[in-house]
Amino acid sequence: MCKLLDKKLFFFLVVAVIFYKSPYIFLNGRFVAEEGEFWFKNSYEKGALFGIFQIFYQSGYFNLWANIASVLATYVPLEYAPLVTVYCALFIKLYLIFFILNNNSSLLITKKYKYLASLIILFSPFMVEEIWLNTLTSQAYLTIFSILYLFKLDENKEFLKYLNLVFLFIAAMSSVTTIILFPFFLYNFIKKNKLIPFLIIFLSGFLQTSIYIYARYTDLYSAEYLRYHYSYEKIINFIYNIFLKSFLGKDLTQSLFLDWGLHNNKLLILFLIFIIFFFFLFFFLKKIKKDRILAILILIFIIQSVLAFIGSKMFQVQGRYAVVPCFVLLMLVLRFYQTEKGLIKNFYLFLIISSILTGIYHYKYRPVYPEFLNCINCPNWKNEVKKWRLDKDYKLKIWHYPMRTMNLN
Repeated sequence: MCKLLDKKLFFFLVVAVIFYKSPYIFLNGRFVAEEGEFWFKNSYEKGALFGIFQIFYQSGYFNLWANIASVLATYVPLEYAPLVTVYCALFIKLYLIFFILNNNSSLLITKKYKYLASLIILFSPFMVEEIWLNTLTSQAYLTIFSILYLFKLDENKEFLKYLNLVFLFIAAMSSVTTIILFPFFLYNFIKKNKLIPFLIIFLSGFLQTSIYIYARYTDLYSAEYLRYHYSYEKIINFIYNIFLKSFLGKDLTQSLFLDWGLHNNKLLILFLIFIIFFFFLFFFLKKIKKDRILAILILIFIIQSVLAFIGSKMFQVQGRYAVVPCFVLLMLVLRFYQTEKGLIKNFYLFLIISSILTGIYHYKYRPVYPEFLNCINCPNWKNEVKKWRLDKDYKLKIWHYPMRTMNLN
C-alpha cells in the first residue's frame, strides 16, 4: 500500500486531515494567551524592528518564530491578524511533514517509515491540543525537525539543503530543546564534517544561554518558582505521560492509574521501574553497541526527558513538555521495529499502531482540551476589533477568555 500511495497524495491527505481537525481556527484565526497579549501587542505598537528582536524574559529564551509570526501579522488589516499567526504555525507543521517525505534519512529509510513517522506526528496522543496551531509552541515541531535532521543524509537537491539549514536556524533560535542537541551536532561535525549545522547550533546556543543567564540573574525570569520541583508524584506523572499515555491514550491510561489504583501503589510502581530498567540494561545493551542510530536515539531521549522533568511546571510532566520525549520514544520503537524479526517485530508494530489509533480516537471528537480546537465561548475577533476601534481603551478578548485579554495602543 505504501508503494502505491504517492508522496504528493499523502501530503494532500495530511493537509485535509489537519483542516478537518479545527476548521473554525483556519477560517477565523485566533491569538492564544501571550501570542496576542505580548508578542503581537509589542510588534503592533512598537514596530517590526522591535518585534523581530523582542524577548519574553519570563520564559528565559529567544523565540524567533513567534517574533516572525507576530511581525508578519502586523502587515495585514487588524481584523485578519490572528489568521497570520495560525497559518505561520501551520507552515511549521507542514514543513516538518514535507521534510520527512522529501529527505533521505538513515532512520526513516523507506517510504513506509516516513509515512509512519508522519502519522505519529499527526495523530499520536502526545501531540496535545495545547501545541495546536500556536506559534509559541511551534518549537515542539521545530525540535522534532532538528532531531530528524541529525539522521538526514545528503540531499539530492541543492535548494533542500539550504532550506533545511534555514529551518534549523529558526529551530535553534526558537527553543531550548533544540539547543541541547548540541553534542549530537558536534558528533556529526567530527564524524561527518557537517560544519554549518554545528555552527548554527553552537552560536544559537551561546546566544540562548546568555539570554537565560541574563534573565535569571537580573530578576527578569519570573517562572522559576513554577519549575525545578522534584517529587515522587512528578516521577509517577512522568511515567504516566511518557511511557503509558504515548501508547494507550488518555482513557486507557487513566483506567490503569485510577480504576486499578496504580497511582496509590508506590511499591508496585517502583517495582515496575526496577524491572523496566534491568530489562533495558540486559536486553538492549548489546544492540546499543552495534546500532549507532539506536544509541543516539536513547541518548536524545534521556537528555530531552531530563529537560522536560526539570523544566516542566509544578509536579506534572505533561502537555507541551512531554511532546519531544514522547516522540523520541516512538522513534525508538520504530527503530526496534526496523531491526527486529519475528514476534518481537510485530510487538513493536503493535505499539506504533496502538499509539496512532488511540490518537485518532482523541483527534477530533474526544480531545483532552477541546477549548484549544473549537470555539467554546470564544470571542469573535472581528467584533472585538470593531469595539476597539470605537473605544481605544477597550480590552480585546483573546483565547482563552476571560483569563486572557489584550490592550492595544
